[in-house]
Amino acid sequence: MSAGRSVASLGNSLAPQKVTSASIIRPHLIEQQSKHKPLNRNIFNVYVSIMEIFELRYFLAVAKNENVHRASEELNVSPGSLSKAISRLEDELGISLFYKQGRNIRLTPEGLALKKRAAQIVQLEEDAKIELGGQKGTLNVVISAEEILHTHFGVHLSEGIHKSFAHSRFQFLTRTEAKVIQQIEDGEAHFGVLTGEVPQGLKSKNLSKVEFRVCASPKHPLFKKFTQTAKIPVEEVLKFSFVSPDSAMLGKITTSASLDGWRDDKFPRKIRYRANGLKIMEKLIQRGLALAYLPDYYVKELDLISLNITGCPYSCQQTVKLICKAPDALGWMSKIWDNI
Repeated sequence: MSAGRSVASLGNSLAPQKVTSASIIRPHLIEQQSKHKPLNRNIFNVYVSIMEIFELRYFLAVAKNENVHRASEELNVSPGSLSKAISRLEDELGISLFYKQGRNIRLTPEGLALKKRAAQIVQLEEDAKIELGGQKGTLNVVISAEEILHTHFGVHLSEGIHKSFAHSRFQFLTRTEAKVIQQIEDGEAHFGVLTGEVPQGLKSKNLSKVEFRVCASPKHPLFKKFTQTAKIPVEEVLKFSFVSPDSAMLGKITTSASLDGWRDDKFPRKIRYRANGLKIMEKLIQRGLALAYLPDYYVKELDLISLNITGCPYSCQQTVKLICKAPDALGWMSKIWDNI
C-alpha cells in the first residue's frame, strides 16, 4: 500500500494526490525561476518520482535508533540494505537526512521534517490495509510509557486491541513522561500512558485512580509480630528498611520531595536500598529484605501484601491517563479509543 504525495517544502504538509499500486510519490525540491522575477530560493516547484513505503519504514527505524546497526537488528535486515535505502532517499530528495555525531547519527532539520510526515504516511498505509482487509490486515501498534505503567496499563491496552485486531503486533517503548508526550506529538507512538499533565492538542482519557501502598512479602520479619491483615502502627513500620527508586520511574510525584511519594519529611524511613530498576526492587521485597511504597496496581501485580498502616494521614495518589494525538485520523484507533 502506498499513497501519492506532493510537497511545497519539507517544512510544509504532504497533501494527498492519488493512490498507486506499489509506491508513494517522492518530492524533489527545485528552485522556482521566472523570466520576470529574480530567483527566490524560498519558493519551490515540485518534481515527482517514486518512493517505496519500505524505504520510509527503514528511514523511521534508523531515525528512532540513531544507529544503523541497531535499526538493522530491529528490522532484521542487513545494515547495508538500510544504508542504501537512506542514500536513495537523500539522493532523490537532494538533501542530507542525517549527520554523524560520535558513533551515532542524528537527524538534520530536513530529516526531522521528513520523520513526522513519514510516520503519518506509514500509519495511513496500515489503516488502509485494516479498513480494506479487515481482520486480515497486520497492525503494528506502538505504546509509550514508564516501565511501571506498561506492566499493568500497557499490557491491558494491548490485550484489548488484540481482541479487536487479531493480527496486531505491539512495541512497548519505555520512556520518561516528557519523552512519551514528545513521541505522541511527533507520531512515533500511537498511544501513551502517563500520570502527569496532558498538553493542549493531545486527547486523553482517565484510566484509573491510583493510591500508593506500603508493601511487603510474606517472608518479611514484620509478620513475625503482626498478621498479614493486622493494623500496624506507622512507628513499627519505620523500624524496618525500605527500598526506594533512585530516579523518577514511578510516574509523576507532586506532593513529596521523595521519588516514591512517601512523606519522609514527616515520617523519615530507613532507606537501606536505592534501586534504578523495578526488577531489583521486586527482588529485594520478595526476599523479605525491604519494604517499599508502590502504586496499588503494581503491588497487586507482584502478589505482595499491602500493609494496613495506622497513624499516617498522608498518601500519594495519581491519575493514570491514556493519551494520543488524533484518534479519529485512523479508523482502528478511533474504534479502540471509543471503546475505552
